Amino acid sequence: MAASTVARVSAQTTGGEDESWRSRWDVGPYVGVARHSLVGTHLGVTPDRNHLFLGLHATVPFIRSHRWTLSYAPELVPLLLISNNPTYRDVQQADGEHFVVEDGRGPVAGVAISPIGLEAQIRLTSRWRAYAAGATGGVWFTRAVPTAYSRAFNYTFEVGGGFLWQYRARDSLRVGYKFHHLSNLYSAPDNPGIDGAVFLLGFDRAIGSHQDSRPRKTRMRSSSASSARVKARSRGGCDSM
Repeated sequence: MAASTVARVSAQTTGGEDESWRSRWDVGPYVGVARHSLVGTHLGVTPDRNHLFLGLHATVPFIRSHRWTLSYAPELVPLLLISNNPTYRDVQQADGEHFVVEDGRGPVAGVAISPIGLEAQIRLTSRWRAYAAGATGGVWFTRAVPTAYSRAFNYTFEVGGGFLWQYRARDSLRVGYKFHHLSNLYSAPDNPGIDGAVFLLGFDRAIGSHQDSRPRKTRMRSSSASSARVKARSRGGCDSM
């Protein structure tokens, strides 16, 4: 019986050492900045736009291995600012027809959500992880973006990656990059699209159910000590018999 107890403790030490970062939601805010929108020939072709993201990122694993996880990763951006966007006004002609003219430029605000997202993570050391992620969704702006004959609603997709540093048991720092694209997918007369090379800095906090939120080294030391105590009790029981 004592031997089976030791075996169970050893199995927990070997098999459960990474459960703290696999078995729960990680949620946190981030700030992202992109300057001078990228201009290509197939996606975004709108120049001279800057991005500011104030977002909320979440992950929950659904496929797990010893060192890596694949997670569902939705994202909410309560504020997405695009600079240098035209402002417009409606002009009515004498015959009653209306047309839109550009009368200035300024930032435009939007709210974005990406309900479809995936993130893969691999553990590099006890505190460092690398990640790669992608997501798709939509953004609603207060006026048409990026031209008068585009739409206020645009579709989005993004891909990127970076690193996570676990500086406390439940807390990690996220540093990364993502390519972000928005366009109306030809649902309006004009569809030039905007691309951004976004550098981001964020904070992740582990919430929800988990087995042990301590750093890996601490958990291993604790498990080793528990195993040693069980073995000592086992020897003592055998001697008394």
